[in-house]
Amino acid sequence: MAATPSYDTAVFMACAFSALFLPLFSFAVSLLISEKYSWLVTFTSPFLLLLSTLAAGVVLYSTWNQQPFTMTWNWFTVAGSTFAVGVFLNNISALMLLVVTLISFLVNSYSAGYMAGDPDLKRYFGMLGFFTFSMLGIVIADNLLLVFVFWELVGFSSFMLIGHWKEKSKAADAAKRAFIFNRVGDVGFLIGLMILWAHAESFNLITLSTSSEALSWKTAASLCIFCGVIGKSAQFPLFSWLPDAMEGPTPVSALIHAATMVAAGVFLLARVYFLFTPFALDFVALTGCITALLGAFAALAQNDIKKILAYSTISQLGFMVLAAGAGAPEAAMLHLVTHAFFKACLFLAAGAVIHALHQAQNQSHFPFDAQDIRHLGGLRKKLPFTFFVFIVSGSALSGLPFFSGFLSKDAILASLMVWKGTGFSWRWLIFGSAFVVSFTTVLYTFRLIWSVFQGEEKSTAHLSITEPPLSMRVPMTVLAIASLWIIVSPNPFDFSGWIYGGLRSNSEYLHISAISIASASWVLLALAFAYLIKGRTIRSSMLLNAFYVNSIYKIVVERPLFQLAEITARTDKKLIDGILHTAAYAQLIIANVAGWFDRAMIDGVVDDAAILAKGVGSFTRSFQGGKIQLYIFWAIFAVIIFIIWTLL
Repeated sequence: MAATPSYDTAVFMACAFSALFLPLFSFAVSLLISEKYSWLVTFTSPFLLLLSTLAAGVVLYSTWNQQPFTMTWNWFTVAGSTFAVGVFLNNISALMLLVVTLISFLVNSYSAGYMAGDPDLKRYFGMLGFFTFSMLGIVIADNLLLVFVFWELVGFSSFMLIGHWKEKSKAADAAKRAFIFNRVGDVGFLIGLMILWAHAESFNLITLSTSSEALSWKTAASLCIFCGVIGKSAQFPLFSWLPDAMEGPTPVSALIHAATMVAAGVFLLARVYFLFTPFALDFVALTGCITALLGAFAALAQNDIKKILAYSTISQLGFMVLAAGAGAPEAAMLHLVTHAFFKACLFLAAGAVIHALHQAQNQSHFPFDAQDIRHLGGLRKKLPFTFFVFIVSGSALSGLPFFSGFLSKDAILASLMVWKGTGFSWRWLIFGSAFVVSFTTVLYTFRLIWSVFQGEEKSTAHLSITEPPLSMRVPMTVLAIASLWIIVSPNPFDFSGWIYGGLRSNSEYLHISAISIASASWVLLALAFAYLIKGRTIRSSMLLNAFYVNSIYKIVVERPLFQLAEITARTDKKLIDGILHTAAYAQLIIANVAGWFDRAMIDGVVDDAAILAKGVGSFTRSFQGGKIQLYIFWAIFAVIIFIIWTLL
């Protein structure tokens, strides 16, 4: 074991490992509690996650702007090569540690009210803990091999949680789809690890960051690792699993979209940014731009409240990936942090609406799709608290001034302005696309808010709708407060606060006032335009189906793969199985012939020889049988034979 911290105290280490393992302990406790007392998990899980959050807060306070904390242990040895497992905590990982644990705690607390009455609370809360533990493993791991292990555990956890309601075939299909799509990207990730080991002979992040090898293999390795990011963070073209994942419980959607799963890809991108060559970064930026545009436009035409937010997440993740590709991983991480809070708040608020409507439907027996915004409207009167937190978090998503999203988007736009340079190039198109995404974000966000909360009531007019319980309102309140500008910077128009300053690798101050002014004016213009078109439905099958990317994927990828699988199965059944069956029958015939030959010929000769020997023995034994008659008989027989022989 080796350690190189500048603050190696027992308290710090205890807090670091408590933050990591308390969610795992929550998983174990949830599974071990008997069914009779399964209701206890609604208390034990939030409590353990609260302790984990407090421990993560201590870690962040101790680590922020200090020497990184590292600790390693030998894991295993293969062919003389030793693989280590360890912890690497710096500003970026310590910040993410707190974000993940805090949002997981709030989601666990919210779930106590939302999932009340669910028949399988133990498995649900247990998997929430395991999901959190897996994400935290990615955050603090000091090498990419260990990251990959936790990366796969995150995929497994999401599969279990998306498919929590097993009786829903759509949920089961969505879980399988998410799992398969992520495995496609993970193949690239695994190949990238192989390339790294072949050339650098190390997975350690610190060792790799100091490597000065040639660019060729780094380009290949970084692009392969980025394939994993594409799958996990739902980037083009592997994004269609994320809207489908909305079939799972809404708190799970909040956790996936805010702090785990999709956040893992952007975090990894920032963590291994040093591996990316200029060509690889351009590819990353282009992918992020396409994803951001596609997600934003697709969100405009959706009618499902959760799918609007899902496509919004795809767009915002594309925005973060674009920032990383433009050479600003710190801006990407800043937006990841702010997005975690306001998107979690939006999902929990959407869940509050759905929960309230389901409760009212159960009492009135008036069925309709509670997630279809075309059935909703006017809920601000019956759900004023939910309306308030929706407005706050929606404003942050839209990037309105005085909200956190405004500052983090400003950081990205300022970085893009520097990145594009002065001469005209394709980067100007990317820069312009970022403003298009920003404008479109305001449109779909306030379309959602006005459709659900403003106007006249539709299908909900005769329902008795009440606000969610306190266990659901408190987490939404905390997240709404965290959606304000103050968590980023005391100055509502300057993103260079404590988070951005701590994430930058150098002390260069980046703030462009013109961008702040342009951004504020732009989103206010978008808000005015959104007001003018409120209540209108965008009827576009292309946007509703996300430019048919999913259909194209099915035609180009899924259908050929299924056909290949069918051909392979037919070949296996008719050709391979035919050859094997023929060989088996031939072997059976040969075995039967060999058996007959063994019995009739080999065994026959042996048996006949034995019979002959037995006969000869019996014959000669009669000479000495002890009977006088036989002695006289053989004596006379011998005399006769002698006489005949003499005469002849």
